[in-house]
Amino acid sequence: MSAITHSLVRKASRFAARHTLQRWLPLQRQRAVVSFSFDDVALSACTTGAALLQEYQARATFFVCGGLENQMEQGQLCHHGAQLQQLHRDGHEVACHTYSHLNCELQPLSVLRPDWAKNRHYLDQLGIPLSGFAFPFGAYDLSSKYAAAQRFSYSRITGGGMQQGRADLHALRAQALYAGKTTEQEIRNLITEAVEQGAWLIFYSHEVSDQPGPWGTTPAQLRFALQTARDAGCDLLNIRDAIQHYRAVSA
Repeated sequence: MSAITHSLVRKASRFAARHTLQRWLPLQRQRAVVSFSFDDVALSACTTGAALLQEYQARATFFVCGGLENQMEQGQLCHHGAQLQQLHRDGHEVACHTYSHLNCELQPLSVLRPDWAKNRHYLDQLGIPLSGFAFPFGAYDLSSKYAAAQRFSYSRITGGGMQQGRADLHALRAQALYAGKTTEQEIRNLITEAVEQGAWLIFYSHEVSDQPGPWGTTPAQLRFALQTARDAGCDLLNIRDAIQHYRAVSA
């Protein structure tokens, strides 16, 4: 297959993944929900981030790569198992981000499936039940979306936006919370829109540090987002609990 043909096939697969294999969760118009999530799970997300969430009685979703335990990722030291167990005990959701931080769009299912199984085993050993999944780099195609839909209760992507009226549980949209890119006005506007539309807004970031890398947030920025959402009357729920909430009000 030529490089041009391969590129066209990948583009077609991405387009098909966006518009097929959808599993809709109805979102009855009511109070907005804001969820916070952390990918890779840097040490600072487990400590500084979790402490800030506790101040606001909020619970987040932590998307874990078991292979990153006690390792450096993007210049940040990552979690260890005892911290994940504490997050779980405190009511946070600990979910899957692949074991090896794989780009799911580029990997065959023969690689993805055993890698997912390895991450499940990692969390099983910690006594943490596995529920949802976030695609590393927000990268997915038709086959990986289908395979993830068979294994996980939901999948989260990136790319911005929020869930309005209904949510595709196989591709939940999320908005970056990055200190170097996301302004306070943008945060305020997103939360205002979520309130006006009765929508579900998911933020994602990585580390929580006074000097974060390009994919992290600062304690001040995270606090601002939490305070703004609370002041606006939003429900602060992790992704798992938000899904349960919407199912309950739709029953």
